[in-house]
Amino acid sequence: MTNSPDTSTHEVTFVVDHRLTDDEIDAFFDHADDATPIRESGRTLIQFDREAATLATAIVSALHTLEAAGLRASAVRSDDLVTPRQIAARTGRSYESVRTLAAGTRGPGGFPAPLQSEGWSLYSWAQVGPWFARHYPSADTDRELLNTEHDRIIAAADHLVRARAIMAGDNLAADLAALVAA
Repeated sequence: MTNSPDTSTHEVTFVVDHRLTDDEIDAFFDHADDATPIRESGRTLIQFDREAATLATAIVSALHTLEAAGLRASAVRSDDLVTPRQIAARTGRSYESVRTLAAGTRGPGGFPAPLQSEGWSLYSWAQVGPWFARHYPSADTDRELLNTEHDRIIAAADHLVRARAIMAGDNLAADLAALVAA
């Protein structure tokens, strides 16, 4: 696909709500020639290389293509949820350094709160990556900062697609849609 000056190719991967059969995959390609099915751990992923002006536009367009084929996405594949050990690996720091920064016993403070802390802590990389880039700039985190907008959009799209799947057919879904605009 050749990009026009106003567009570029954006990659987005959806988790389909069930493992697709070979017939469903074949039928899907009547709707999309820029997608690749991936079977992984008992589920099917559909990866799009969608030409669009923005990543958000590409996600919406690809989702419409998926749904036009009679398929339903349950999520957008995202590497947003990270443990302190994964944060350490991504930033080139030790686990102990990340743990003390997160606990506020070291560093400038203001470390993003965990999204979950029962059992083990899970953080949003879309929040943690920019924090490191602001407070501890380095070649590693500077490269990550370049992906901040991408990471934020993918993480947000994942939450929104999951919400659509959870609320499908529920008459309260329209009321909750106001949260996005609030």
